[in-house]
Amino acid sequence: MRVLQLLFAVLVILLLQGAPAARGRPDTQQCRSNRGHCRRLCFHMEHWEGSCSSGRLRCCR
Repeated sequence: MRVLQLLFAVLVILLLQGAPAARGRPDTQQCRSNRGHCRRLCFHMEHWEGSCSSGRLRCCR
């Protein structure tokens, strides 16, 4: 039973870490306001405009 409680606590912590971070990054908001998409790689019909998620992703348009 304690193992299940520990796994649940770890899951909640992991979910809470990612949730507020996506809203607070100004480069992600700027990309989306310029009609861009945050992706790891841009498709062949898109070009790379900048970065998202503090440099982890690319802003593609």
